[in-house]
Amino acid sequence: MILKNKVIIDAKRNDEYRLCAYSLFNRVLVEFDCKIGVEVGVSFGGHSEVILSETKVEKLYGVDPYGHFGEYGHPLNVTQKEFDSIYEFTKGRLAVFENRFEIIRMASSEAVSILQGSIDFVYFNSLNTYEGVFEVIKIWFSRVKNGGIIGGYDYGNPNFPWVKQAIDEFFKRFNLEIHELGEGIWWVEKKSISISFIIPAFNCSNTIVETIESIMDGNFEKGDEVVICNDNSSDETEDVLNKLKFKYSDITIINHLRNKGGAAARNTAVENTKNNLLFCIDSDNILVRNSVAKLKEFLINSGADIAAFQELHYFSDSRDYITHKWIFKEGQTGLSDYLSGSIVPGASGNYMFTKNSWHRAGGYPEDAGALDAWGFGFRQVATDSIMKVMPNSHYFHRYGHESYWVRDSKKGKISLTALQIIFPFLHLFLEADINFILNQKHRYNWFENLEKKPVRLKNKSLGSSGTMINYSLESDPDNKDQWNYVTFKKYLLKLLRR
Repeated sequence: MILKNKVIIDAKRNDEYRLCAYSLFNRVLVEFDCKIGVEVGVSFGGHSEVILSETKVEKLYGVDPYGHFGEYGHPLNVTQKEFDSIYEFTKGRLAVFENRFEIIRMASSEAVSILQGSIDFVYFNSLNTYEGVFEVIKIWFSRVKNGGIIGGYDYGNPNFPWVKQAIDEFFKRFNLEIHELGEGIWWVEKKSISISFIIPAFNCSNTIVETIESIMDGNFEKGDEVVICNDNSSDETEDVLNKLKFKYSDITIINHLRNKGGAAARNTAVENTKNNLLFCIDSDNILVRNSVAKLKEFLINSGADIAAFQELHYFSDSRDYITHKWIFKEGQTGLSDYLSGSIVPGASGNYMFTKNSWHRAGGYPEDAGALDAWGFGFRQVATDSIMKVMPNSHYFHRYGHESYWVRDSKKGKISLTALQIIFPFLHLFLEADINFILNQKHRYNWFENLEKKPVRLKNKSLGSSGTMINYSLESDPDNKDQWNYVTFKKYLLKLLRR
């Protein structure tokens, strides 16, 4: 009886504390005519009671394990005996709504598999840790229909700043607007996350049909599009593209009036996309059937801005004969990975990323030649985009033709080009390594030797937005003064033109 009375008193206090917030979310439910929803973290049932009293919600599922969470420091993390008492109190309190309310005493990870079909809304009022908030959003995101509502409590609460951080980092990747209603209440309208496939095309009349078919056969969904930039091809590419456009209405073709290079073609394609999620595939590579949807789900659920297949299966004439493979390490790829070897996702150029990460990176570097894809990936992770590799996945990468890499390697300018790309971020590296790669003796080969001598970061951070700063090139015999970024870039360009 003592415990029961305590629960009644605590429930009353909880309602009084949150009374101003209870009805705010209901306005959104009414506006969007929500009928079926989930509240995660029911507690004493006060908010569920108001939802069912003030809206036309026909079915509300209350998901709450009512279990003690070890060392989790929150006032409502009471003893298991008290949780059991709260559970019985809440069931009784909401029994008046009969079949309109159903309590599911499970964690979200278990409950989500029980509910059938999509839901109109989900409201989070549960854990106050970054990991907990991000995880529960991830679990329920796919179950909310497009046009449905995702919302919750404690947004902007100074006592739990990581709640806002987790919400922002999940939704802002896809430009989904976060609305604040006051009292810590927030909501987002879920919209379709469609993909814009971008393809730089130059003299690829013999290969691009196979590339397009690999997109359209099992990897293309409603709302997706394919944007191809024809970089002033001199073969039959334009005719082939026009035939593909006639066959598939979701293809957009942009024609460069002069040849500008792969990076410029990719940037032009991105600039003409309508979606916030992009997948770049070169005009001679091939996707595995039904692989892109899995990669998209991986990107959404992992919190990444960039997601790559783990393996590149190289082939020459037929995919049935794989010549060799590139295999990326599973998990997150950071700046230190880019500076310790050439086998990184950005080097392939064929992966999925958000348009926001493209903006932060400043697009593909158009003066990087063979390193345009590597340079773009480097700039993405250096400007705080999160790049992750999905395990047990691959695509087919054509091998054996005269590529950018082959042509530029013959010129002996790969390291100079790489130096030009990383120069704005040199302040992130150890001074000894800066001096090494700027030294006249090594600036022509440091990049090719990264596996033997990696460039080290000042700390373990994965990168930050760079500011241009000055460096002295004391080891350079024909320059004794301190050089700023603009001056050094001009110097590099001079070397690259030799």
